[in-house]
Amino acid sequence: MKNAGFGDKRALTMSSFAGALQTSARSKVVYNQSHDDCGNREGSARTAVIAVNFAPVVGETRAWAEARSRFAAAMTLLSPGTPMFFMGEEIGAQKPYRYNDFLENRENILGEADGDGAGMISCYRDLIALSIHQDAIRSRNIAIPLVHDENRVIAFHRWDDGEDFLVVGSLNDAPFEHGYRLHSERLGDDLWEEIFNTDAHKYGGWNVGNGGGRIRATAGVLDAVLPASGVLVFRRL
Repeated sequence: MKNAGFGDKRALTMSSFAGALQTSARSKVVYNQSHDDCGNREGSARTAVIAVNFAPVVGETRAWAEARSRFAAAMTLLSPGTPMFFMGEEIGAQKPYRYNDFLENRENILGEADGDGAGMISCYRDLIALSIHQDAIRSRNIAIPLVHDENRVIAFHRWDDGEDFLVVGSLNDAPFEHGYRLHSERLGDDLWEEIFNTDAHKYGGWNVGNGGGRIRATAGVLDAVLPASGVLVFRRL
């Protein structure tokens, strides 16, 4: 997230992240932010601030801060670990949460939930609902067939009895509007339906994706449009 915040299109170590994601299946608690990393540790800050390298989180910069923060939320809540998120992350909090001056940096969480943070909290609610209603998302099962550091893309399967999902995340600064070839033996020759997109307008995104459509995989290859700094979830039909 910090390296994505530089905005210089550098390769990201998605492969290292994939290792941590795989390990999270071993009864781990998973989180991208804690009370120690919200301004107490040197160089730390809220996710939305780190996501744009401490630039003012306003206008177009806020759009990128929230997009990358939604990526972090989705990776946490859709992982095979037990997810945890720190208060305020769900509305895109920006103020540091420090132990010695908390009262001077309080966020208006309820106000933001109905204001500028409405898109973020809506995304969190839908991600949590997806986890609650799908046994596969709460399972410990994960397979990560695709990782690309230069393209900043990662894809992983979550499954359980009778359910199979593909989660695709991209931290690329541009969308793959003409499609991105995702290869995995688990994709087979089946239809896959896009059921979730962190880049949806209602979350504050640019609405780039596959429109909730169905895409057929052929010989384990699925060609899907990927948003910039977004996460898609596909369900096998």
